[in-house]
Amino acid sequence: MDIGSNNHCAMKDFKDIQVGDRVEFKVVVDDNLHSAFAALSGDTSPIHSDGEFCAATPFGQKIGYAFLLEVLLSRLYGCYLPGGSSVCLKQESKFKKPFFIVDCLKVMAEVSVKVDSIQAVEIRTSIFRNDSDECVYEGIGMVQVFWNRSLTEPLYELDGKTITAADFI
Repeated sequence: MDIGSNNHCAMKDFKDIQVGDRVEFKVVVDDNLHSAFAALSGDTSPIHSDGEFCAATPFGQKIGYAFLLEVLLSRLYGCYLPGGSSVCLKQESKFKKPFFIVDCLKVMAEVSVKVDSIQAVEIRTSIFRNDSDECVYEGIGMVQVFWNRSLTEPLYELDGKTITAADFI
């Protein structure tokens, strides 16, 4: 599932996240996405932009931007797992193989550790090319979750105003 046209994201309460939770989604790297990343990053190196140059390389064609894969992690953490109100504290990345324009990338992630004291989760991520077992990326991120449903549940009403635990923080 690709959420490119979806304007809402999941938002999990920290207590609802469990070790072993998994998500996946797919993204096609087309010319528009590749060009948009080039414009944003300002990276016009020939390995990404010059088909004639790339024809003479071992890749034979333009390769995708490695850091475009990191952008997909922003989507992963912000919209899927844990989603909504989380921030990435740390990210380790390993770019294993190149990917190419028109590849379909499958992003797969799993919660591997849950740290209750700081409401954070470690998420292991792999990205594969074209529904194959060819892994182009592996990473481990530590993501802190700030939303806690119990903070927004009403404690009581006073003079017509609902009071929640968040009102005292």
